[in-house]
Amino acid sequence: MDIGDIADVNVGVVLNRKQAKYKSKSSTQYELFNLKIYEDRQNGIKIDYDKFISEEDLSSYTVKKNDLLLRLAFPLKVIIVDDELDGKLISNQYVSIRIDKSKYSPAFVKWYLESQDAEHQLEKYIVGTAIRTIPIVKVREIRLPNISINKQKELSKLVESWEAQKRLYINLIKDKESYYNNIIEMIIKKERKK
Repeated sequence: MDIGDIADVNVGVVLNRKQAKYKSKSSTQYELFNLKIYEDRQNGIKIDYDKFISEEDLSSYTVKKNDLLLRLAFPLKVIIVDDELDGKLISNQYVSIRIDKSKYSPAFVKWYLESQDAEHQLEKYIVGTAIRTIPIVKVREIRLPNISINKQKELSKLVESWEAQKRLYINLIKDKESYYNNIIEMIIKKERKK
C-alpha cells in the first residue's frame, strides 16, 4: 500500500510568497517550525520558535498532533508531531503526513520511513546533486509493508523501547564526558599552580 492511499500528504508553505510586509490588524502570527530549534528544545535548551506573520490564513500549512513531519532534503528526518509542535507552521522544505490511524500507526510509519527499506525506495527518486531532495509526488508513492495494525503497535512499542535505551546511552556518554573533562581540567589547574 502506498502512503498516499492511507494518508494526506501536504507540502509546507513557500514562506517568501506569504509573508506580510507589515504587521496589521488583519495579519496572523504563526510559530514557524525549525528543526534546529526543535532538536535543541528536545535537549533541554529553551529557545523560542521564530514568528511568521502573514495576511493570509495559513492554517492548512500547520501540523497537528500525531502527524508525521518529513524533511524533503537529505538527510531525511521524520518527526511525530507532539503537543509542542501542534499548530506550528511548516515551510516547503517539509511535508506533513496525516495518517488514517485505523489502518496504520504513525509510530510504525515513522520507523518505516527511517528504515533501510524505505531509503532504498527513495534513492531512485532523489533529485539534485548539491542539495538532494525528494519530490512530494514520490513521497506519496512510498510502499508500506502490509502488516496488521496490532502488529504495527507491537513493533512500535519495541522501537520506542529501543529509542528510550539509545537516549539513556547518549545521556550516559555525555555525563561521562563531562565527568572526565572536569577531572582533566582539575589536574591541569593543579599542575599550573606548581
